Amino acid sequence: MNKGRLTKEEQAKRIRKLLSFIFIFRYATREQLEMFIKSTEGLLYPCRIIETSLARGYIKRYYKSLFGRYIYHLGDEGKSFLYDYEPYIEYYKFDSQSAVLNTYKHHNFLIETFFMLKKQVEIKEWTSESVLRIGTSRVEKYPDGQMDLPSGLKIAIEVETSYKNISDWKNFTHRYSHDIVRNPRYDAVFIMMGNKDFLTGAITRLFNFAPELSSKRFIFSDPAMLKMNECFYQNEVRTLQEAVSLLNKEPKGNEKGI
Repeated sequence: MNKGRLTKEEQAKRIRKLLSFIFIFRYATREQLEMFIKSTEGLLYPCRIIETSLARGYIKRYYKSLFGRYIYHLGDEGKSFLYDYEPYIEYYKFDSQSAVLNTYKHHNFLIETFFMLKKQVEIKEWTSESVLRIGTSRVEKYPDGQMDLPSGLKIAIEVETSYKNISDWKNFTHRYSHDIVRNPRYDAVFIMMGNKDFLTGAITRLFNFAPELSSKRFIFSDPAMLKMNECFYQNEVRTLQEAVSLLNKEPKGNEKGI
């Protein structure tokens, strides 16, 4: 092999990682694709992988005039390429309604959260909301994603870009008291708020409705905090690693005792 030149196997592996990233989040901007390649492969110039994927029909781009930019999603060839690697690839679909203003803003914040978390903790697997709800009732509420850690912890991901009223937070605590305590799906919830004011309001409301659950099973943060590797857990501002370490010591499943 010539120095600096990838083998076909190495190139295919990198392309597969890129396609899996798009599968998880349904679509991504060019900047997000480049950031993912840089963060996972350490490449300073990720354009070649993206352009190769476009040329082969693995990914396609859709121009969103509202945002003045292209959105990249999987093409049919890309779905075929992932067939042996993503068991739920047949459920993947992209349509223009996936990128209306509100969902686009929320989607970008979710990806931003993913990148920030990825810098702080080792993520064994990230599961999208669309995969979590496969085979379930369409009206049932699911988190925006699920982060599995090497220790076995399953952490639901909730990102909030707008204000929630009291009724919303009551429903939130009711749902997660079921999904964490009574019929465990997750060990905890990571709640990412859009700014400090939203964060303060969320902590106040949730601790008022369910203090024990909020203290032991909810991890709170906002972009400014998370960039500094900080979160609010068990009534204190801590590093994310410290919060995960404490969470690992909490009882699992039906032994939670909350």
